Amino acid sequence: MVREKGFLIKTLSAYEEMEQGYRLRHEVFSEELRWAPISEDRKEVDRYDSFASCLGVFDMEQRLIGYTRFITSPRPFMIDKEFAGLTTGEERIKKSRDMAEITRLCVRKQGRRADYILRVSNLLYKGIYHWSLKMGIRHLVMVVDRRYYRLLRFTGIPVKMVGSFIVMPDSVQAAVIRLDLDEFREVAIYKSPEFYYWVTTEPDHVPSQELSHGPC
Repeated sequence: MVREKGFLIKTLSAYEEMEQGYRLRHEVFSEELRWAPISEDRKEVDRYDSFASCLGVFDMEQRLIGYTRFITSPRPFMIDKEFAGLTTGEERIKKSRDMAEITRLCVRKQGRRADYILRVSNLLYKGIYHWSLKMGIRHLVMVVDRRYYRLLRFTGIPVKMVGSFIVMPDSVQAAVIRLDLDEFREVAIYKSPEFYYWVTTEPDHVPSQELSHGPC
């Protein structure tokens, strides 16, 4: 686990941390976006959770405010089934052992002021980068809408589309994107050097006995 500017970034493992993640996902993907079914227990859980890894950003009150989930190859990706229609033929992602899919990335609604969401999102990006280094991941894939794709490019992250944007049943234009972390290191150091050095700098580690969270 690491601390960054008053926030805590860590992989989720303790029961309460995982429960916070499921509840946050329900708030965003079930109640707000309506991309997942409403559940009576207000938790959004699916079959991928049995083998996925999760990363969270916590505030000073130990509330989960940012979340993302990783599915590593060769496990099934959501783009293999739920989003298979976004790529066809030669556009389909060819999995490699150093590939992971990012899913369920979100920021708590109460904290969505422009400056706040940028800060929390950047903390998630930093966590994703260092998690990928630790796990030997070079290639990351995910499904995004057009607005978020532009935001990532603006931030200086050289993501590339796989295929093109397709209108989904909820009228959102979505596409599969891919990020090569080797390319990120080559490109971002020149295009967004301040962001690059901040993301790639190893954060300060926090002794586990100082916190009530479970192990990383």
